[in-house]
Amino acid sequence: MADIAPNDPCRCDSGRKYKKCCWLAHEGQPSPTPEALMRSRYSAYALGRVEHILRTTHPDSPHREEHAGRWRADVRAFCESASFDKLEILSADERDDKGMVDFRAHLSGNGKSTVMAERSLFLKVGGQWLYHSGVRK
Repeated sequence: MADIAPNDPCRCDSGRKYKKCCWLAHEGQPSPTPEALMRSRYSAYALGRVEHILRTTHPDSPHREEHAGRWRADVRAFCESASFDKLEILSADERDDKGMVDFRAHLSGNGKSTVMAERSLFLKVGGQWLYHSGVRK
């Protein structure tokens, strides 16, 4: 896991300190909005907080793997293979138990930079927002 101090800027680019932003979700507090969950998942990838990624993925998500150990290893490998350089939230919307977030994640690794753009679907289950799926743009 990458080191981050509580008073460091949060890796999700919110402009807030980590302890007042994604740390709360990483420690198990439910995210209040789909955007907050999106930010916490991005910073979890950046910091190698694999358990947060697994815990906040919807049970019906196409990204969920049945074999938890393999899924955990795949997520960890992705976290370690990329540098998470910047997150841009383009739009966020929620209605009832469904939320959408459009974002661009700037990543680099192996001497290459890339931008991943996605429209993500979040569903609220038992009062908690979970990532379901996304459509790449």
